[in-house]
Amino acid sequence: MSLYSYSAVDAANSVKRGTIDDIDRNAVARRLMGQGLRPLEIKPYRAPKRIGLSLSALRKDKLTKTDLNFFTTQIALLLNAGLSLDASLRTMRQNSQKPAFKHFAGEIERKLKEGKSFSEALADYPHFTPMYISIVRAGEEGGILPAMLLRISEYQQTFNELRQFIVSAAIYPAILLVVGLVAVIILVTTILPRFAVLFQGMGKRLPLHVRLLMDGAGFISSHLLLVAMAIVAPVAGVVYYLRTEEGRLWLDAQAITLPLVSGFIRELETTRIFRTLEVLVKNGVHLATALKICSGVAANVEYQRLLQNATRALKEGQQIAPKLQGKGLFPELAVDLLAIGEESGSVGEVCGQVADHYDQELRQRVKRIIALIEPLFILVIALGVGYVVVSMLSVIMSINDIAG
Repeated sequence: MSLYSYSAVDAANSVKRGTIDDIDRNAVARRLMGQGLRPLEIKPYRAPKRIGLSLSALRKDKLTKTDLNFFTTQIALLLNAGLSLDASLRTMRQNSQKPAFKHFAGEIERKLKEGKSFSEALADYPHFTPMYISIVRAGEEGGILPAMLLRISEYQQTFNELRQFIVSAAIYPAILLVVGLVAVIILVTTILPRFAVLFQGMGKRLPLHVRLLMDGAGFISSHLLLVAMAIVAPVAGVVYYLRTEEGRLWLDAQAITLPLVSGFIRELETTRIFRTLEVLVKNGVHLATALKICSGVAANVEYQRLLQNATRALKEGQQIAPKLQGKGLFPELAVDLLAIGEESGSVGEVCGQVADHYDQELRQRVKRIIALIEPLFILVIALGVGYVVVSMLSVIMSINDIAG
């Protein structure tokens, strides 16, 4: 989902402004009209740029995911040790060595003293997801906040491990790609132009493919900035387009149809969504609310739309499993198990089993993709460099024949 800012007119012709989190502009417009407002302008939300940076703003910007994970775990442990929430926050603030963290813990403590609940205080910070806030709220209402926080910590650790696994697996292919590009750039801009002096005067007596190679290397080395701009400009244009709403919708639609990418996206989204459902439902969050939160957790717009349709169906008294079968976004096994969980009243447990299964499937898929990419990169680099070297050596060895 995306955040949109809007301006609209109410029944008294007064202009209202605000922000709404939804899939696209049309969905925002429908929500506004459902609230009795007439939309005037809807556009993607952009955080205001501040010219003067206060110390507190700088501190907040330095909070990392590691800090937030530490915060969750430590609060749970201190509450389990018998401290009150205020005392836990004060202890963390007094013992922290990081200014940003001390400021954050102090702000939460201050909000609690002003009468806000813990979940309401956390909701003021964009660092915390709707899922996080919902579980904390359920823990407050049920009197089991420490257990809920530990559950959130386990959830965060699971996804951090998955993210680190994917990043670690991608490091070696990325290094190969960079080394290959550097080798080609050095070859074209430094080495090949030196051969041009050696072959000077031979003209058309050189083999056609060697002439084309030398002419291309000469042009690139003489117009390096122009060539760089010609390569960077289209890439920058594509990146800019994909960051727009229209481009993101197009990319998400294509991602679920491409042969290699679609399987990866399906298993990643299935793992993320079903793991979130497991944590929410097991901790007392209503299934309809859990589905709505999952629509915000999903990264692909197609999954967001499907989950929103399932949420509406659930509110109308229908089962959600049949609604998740559309477009083949979820594996049939996952949907079938969810249907069984709905029938038996064990949605949370079933979602956990599905998430565990596709977590392993995703890891295996990543390993297979990396195992395919690594030799492919090496082969392409070797063929490219080898072709240039063999071409030059063959010309040098037969230079007398060409000159004669």
